[in-house]
Amino acid sequence: MNILYHTYGKVHSTKGGTERATITVAMALTRLYGIRCFSIYEAPADTPKEECFVKEFHWTPQKELEKNAQVLRSIIVENRIDCVIIQGAFIHVPRFRAAVENITCKIIFAHHFEPRWELVFGRFDKIIKHQPKSMADFCRWVKSIVMYPLMALQKERRLSAAYREAYECADRVVLLCRSFIKPYGEFARIHDTSKYVIIPNGLSFDFTPCSDKLTKRKVALIVSRLDEPQKRLSLALRIWARVKQDTVAEGWTLRIVGHGNDLKLYEHIIRNEHIPDVSLEGRQDPVPYYKEASIFLMTSRSESWGLTLTEAQQMGVVPIAFDTYASLREIITDGENGVVIMEGDVDGFVHHMLKLMQNEELRQRIAWQAIISSQRFSQERIAKMWWKLFSVI
Repeated sequence: MNILYHTYGKVHSTKGGTERATITVAMALTRLYGIRCFSIYEAPADTPKEECFVKEFHWTPQKELEKNAQVLRSIIVENRIDCVIIQGAFIHVPRFRAAVENITCKIIFAHHFEPRWELVFGRFDKIIKHQPKSMADFCRWVKSIVMYPLMALQKERRLSAAYREAYECADRVVLLCRSFIKPYGEFARIHDTSKYVIIPNGLSFDFTPCSDKLTKRKVALIVSRLDEPQKRLSLALRIWARVKQDTVAEGWTLRIVGHGNDLKLYEHIIRNEHIPDVSLEGRQDPVPYYKEASIFLMTSRSESWGLTLTEAQQMGVVPIAFDTYASLREIITDGENGVVIMEGDVDGFVHHMLKLMQNEELRQRIAWQAIISSQRFSQERIAKMWWKLFSVI
């Protein structure tokens, strides 16, 4: 069987959660079931081809549906593709559907966001914070403020229609947790539920700690894209500043692994608010950081799955996160394999971080339970779910 994965950017292990999830599943399907995996992407990058792919294709979508269909159909036919998996880009589902007309190739749409999350991008507060650089820019800025309610409504309607069309054109729609079915259907105005399949993301690493006692350091860790609207790392930094005011946190450091557009913002906050013992590590292989960290922080406004949470659990790093999205409770059982904090309860977040720092026995107990529970999402189990899906469509 030959599978073609579509992603917006070229897949690389250090790029983001969707990319790491794609690599993990592709490798497992190849190893366990002999599936040949291919990749097609839009945004190029100067990174090597991942070993899990037989070939990679760079595709530039065009407005004309017919031209897209011709290009895609050629790739699909020449490489004998049996199934296309579109990783999140619902606008391309109709294009791939047109490309496979009258040939035996299935289309699976895998939605990697919490339904409606795309509406967060281009938020009003971002528009307000814009600083005009000229009179013409000022006029455009004022117009965007005045027109925002209408533009927001139009964007919501277009997005709803795109959700609906993706569902209608796909053979199956894969969501990360069962709690996402209802909001997807309500937003897309779809009553049918026959196409939904629930497959969570698998563990990123083929590694499990095996010693009797985890060897950890006084390190708190964040692995994240530096994207303030979603990840809210400014909140994490201010929580850390409060934690460091307590003597319990003496000797502890915070490491932030990742890159993104808001790097300057976080550098500014750290410098201007004199937040101690923080290092911005940039884009790095996160495994060495997970191996030595004791506590993992997540302050996201929302997530689809929270791949870094299961990564932390797998590596024996105790995760602590705000209860802001539906799938979180499918990953963390509060007090057993991590800590869940009520949204907005900064005092509670600080309190539980200090509690974990102070009590090594508690950290060890939760860390080991996290390692054990993370095996629910082993690469073998998730690959088996995908193989079962391929077998029935």
